[in-house]
This record gives sequence, structure tokens and C-alpha cells, in this order.
Amino acid sequence: MPYQYHDETHIHQLPEDTVFVFGSNLAGKHECGAALTAYKHFGAMTHFGRGWAGQSFAIATENEHQQAMPIHQIAHYIDDFKIYTKNHPRQTYFVTAVGCGHVGYDAKDIAPLFQGVTDNVILPIRFKVYLEA
Repeated sequence: MPYQYHDETHIHQLPEDTVFVFGSNLAGKHECGAALTAYKHFGAMTHFGRGWAGQSFAIATENEHQQAMPIHQIAHYIDDFKIYTKNHPRQTYFVTAVGCGHVGYDAKDIAPLFQGVTDNVILPIRFKVYLEA
């Protein structure tokens, strides 16, 4: 299945039917990177570290103490996101490189977790080599 990709340009607005997807901590402290963008521009809410809020969707990549989660735990939250996108097909989901910034994972670790996403999901271009190899 061919996936859709974006060029990872920093954005501050999206069409109304498009959701900004970012990596978060379970404490819901959106203090840097894409999480801060989600908070400032897309309705992410403090103390909500996973799931939908405003025009954003948080995928937990850090625990409540803001420490990186192991890949198998992040995979669980990405699986929840995949179910959400399947159940909400009228929305488009603009996924940032969750876990690949502040948390420190490489795209080769995170990208395969998005295998099988629905066609309403737009992934970061750096994931392409790991999804279409």
C-alpha cells in the first residue's frame, strides 16, 4: 500500500478537517517541539497526554515523568491511534515524527510502527524508506 507523506515543514495551521498528530508525555506537559506547536496552534490541552483534543492528537512517547518510553509501549499508543483513524475516516491526520525529536528514537525505530495506517494519514517523509523498502 502506498502511503502519503509530507515534507516536514514546520506548520502552524492546517485545514479544518486535518488533525495535527504529535508525540507527548503522559503528564500532558506540552513544552517543546511538536507538542508545543500542538498546544499553541492546534488545541492540545495541558494534562492531556494522549488522544484527541482540539485539532490535535497526542501519541504518548514519554511517561508521566517525561522519560522516554520503550518502543513496545509507544507501539501500544500508535496502535490506539491507528484504530482511531480507522474509526474517524472523514478526518485527515498530519503525523509529525513522533518519538524522533526530544525522545531520541530514530525514524527506523518508529516508522515501522505505522505500517498499515489508513489512507487518511499523512506521514513524515523520513518514514518512507522504512515503510516502502
